[in-house]
Amino acid sequence: MKRKILIIAILIIAIILIITILNLRNNKQEGNIQIIENAIQNNNTTQINDEYIETIPENAEKFINLLEQNDIILDKEEIKKYNEEIKKKADNMYDLTKIISLSKEEIQKGIIVKRANLRSLPTDIDSNNQKNIEDFDNIQETELCVNTPVLIIHTSTDNEWNFVISPIYAGWVRKENIALATNEDYETFINNNKFGIVTEPNIEIEGTLLDMGVKLPYINVTEEGYQFLLPKKNENGYIEAKTITLDRSKAHIDYLDYTNKNVYIQAIKYEDINYSWGGKNKGVDCSSYILNIYKCFGFEFPRNTSSQNKSVGKIINLENKNINEKFEIISNNFPCLLYQNGHVMLYLGKIDNEYYIIHASGEKMKVVIEKLTSSSSHIKLINKVVIINN
Repeated sequence: MKRKILIIAILIIAIILIITILNLRNNKQEGNIQIIENAIQNNNTTQINDEYIETIPENAEKFINLLEQNDIILDKEEIKKYNEEIKKKADNMYDLTKIISLSKEEIQKGIIVKRANLRSLPTDIDSNNQKNIEDFDNIQETELCVNTPVLIIHTSTDNEWNFVISPIYAGWVRKENIALATNEDYETFINNNKFGIVTEPNIEIEGTLLDMGVKLPYINVTEEGYQFLLPKKNENGYIEAKTITLDRSKAHIDYLDYTNKNVYIQAIKYEDINYSWGGKNKGVDCSSYILNIYKCFGFEFPRNTSSQNKSVGKIINLENKNINEKFEIISNNFPCLLYQNGHVMLYLGKIDNEYYIIHASGEKMKVVIEKLTSSSSHIKLINKVVIINN
């Protein structure tokens, strides 16, 4: 009899716990929805100029002056179609809506709330075997920017890491950098058609680092700037909305127009930003640098050069070209992407008979503008030119 009473008591306690957890989850959802509704309802209805304040880096002017015209190269609908073609060709790009669980467990949705290292193993320990790159780390795959959607597949035995699938990579991320999300949260933060783009590199707000190209739900414009919803993690581990304001020189409502002038501006804003392998330590490597520039226009690129150089844009193969032939092809297609094995650069143009590139340099350990000369190792190693137009 005592055994039966004990079993019944345990069952009752278990039922109470389940009901409590469900209520907390529902309260969390209702609370989050209310936060979002309040933010929208409390908009400042005063008519305020919402025009984006364009900031042109000092070194961009001379390259902008090379342009004979500045028409829109691809409009937003054309870029969407471009992305569809890229995804057909690219490695390591995932459609999260088509991934299903192979077990009985439901895959949990999440959203990145802090710029996160994505690792091939669930550890922060570095694995470095390249002396020429200061912070090279074999285990570092990439960085995941704030408001990146992920699917949580597995949790490490120490409960500190989640194995996730993101749109551009799969790997391990510290749990503290991910908030659990519902379908409604995805609609608010990820699929919202009313959004803005961060247009400056490395903006810190509310203790959160925002990369260029980060996409956030847009609420309103005030005298102080654009209001957005920033994803945060609440005490229950779920996503919640925090209203932030960004200066109109640091964000843009919707994507930027894809023009050569805007490519120059966004690329050169990164000048002197630190290089870091796989995006560690608030920096960028060569391919994430390119990725962030083009996210501002709505492009969805794969993460690594090995995938970018076979899936992005129109490819001109230079493998059998001599140096003079390479220069001739490059000079007729500016700005364009220049690929060599394991590296990518943006060609800016020719000034006073000198060719210029900008790239995240592992040798210089920062993003630099430099000359591309006939004696440069880069011109010898460049094997592909990629042009992103009609």
